[in-house]
Amino acid sequence: MQHEAVRNLYDLRQPILNSQDNVLLEDWRKLQTSDHLYYMCTKWFNDGDVHAYFSPYLTPYEAFINFNNALHDLRYRLIDKELPE
Repeated sequence: MQHEAVRNLYDLRQPILNSQDNVLLEDWRKLQTSDHLYYMCTKWFNDGDVHAYFSPYLTPYEAFINFNNALHDLRYRLIDKELPE
């Protein structure tokens, strides 16, 4: 999940930079915060319990779904910006 989330996030890098929209860029940067990926951790050994303890989500899968929802919203906002008025 973490690998897919990062890949999808970085796939938007160039389109976000090309948009020259500071709001989109700032939101894209915020999605790079390590906590988002941290909450998707599925390790349940030694340090895995720490991930579960600090997470606001019930499961890592819920964190992944919420992250992807935010990423999709960012992608739609980018597409909307590119549409001619």
